[in-house]
Amino acid sequence: MNGELAQVISLVAHGNLFLHGEATDLSANSTFQYVSSIKFARYKSNQDKEGIVVANSISDWFAFLHSIKATRLWYIAFGWQRQDIPEHIAVSFSGGVPIAIQVDSPNGFELWYPQWTTGSSEQKPWLVEYRSLMFPNSHTLPAQKMSLVKNQLHQAISQAENFARRSDVNADYWATWFNKSLDIIDSMIPQVPFHPDMLPNFGFSLEARQVLASAVQSYVFGGMGSWNDMGFEKQNIQKEYEKITKELYEAVKLAIVMSSNSFAI
Repeated sequence: MNGELAQVISLVAHGNLFLHGEATDLSANSTFQYVSSIKFARYKSNQDKEGIVVANSISDWFAFLHSIKATRLWYIAFGWQRQDIPEHIAVSFSGGVPIAIQVDSPNGFELWYPQWTTGSSEQKPWLVEYRSLMFPNSHTLPAQKMSLVKNQLHQAISQAENFARRSDVNADYWATWFNKSLDIIDSMIPQVPFHPDMLPNFGFSLEARQVLASAVQSYVFGGMGSWNDMGFEKQNIQKEYEKITKELYEAVKLAIVMSSNSFAI
């Protein structure tokens, strides 16, 4: 699971809980375990080299959001526009695919973009800054029924599992991996396999938790040694693999967006 993405989901989910008057503490959250420092800064435009820092901790940022009368946080996954590289390949690089947190407030819509750089200790090498810009319009996708999102994800995972089990593909390891995803998606106690503390203990339906946990298990789009790293000599198998991978990525991406944005209490 992409660490940058997991952290954004955690901030959105727990931030919404905070905005609804519930106490939450991310100081020991697993999505920050390798982060040595974090700050939140507002920028006037993309050309600005230095922003105005409004918080140097998560708790201070949550307090800042309360002070500007923020009402809701959203995970924003932008549409992919580049033609030179598929999104499911670009996502394997740090910062390769843009994501953001949208904050709704009386003054408009503020997008906070994560910027990860290294430069600290080996134990906690990451320095993270969230940089914000104001927009007059929302970037959220219309909500979809979780049952439909779940069904699309289930179909994409099943397709990938069936492909991996074929004798001319010989990817039993990944077939087992996807089979676990299918078990999770129907589990009455779905456990997120990586960063299990991304979501708070309440505020999300069972179906949303099933979808997110299964999507995280199916997030196989990394670099060397990942599902992305496979290749086939036969052109027809390669084309089928690329099609299945693209559809799997799109289903996983949608599942993560809709489940992490489904907070309601």
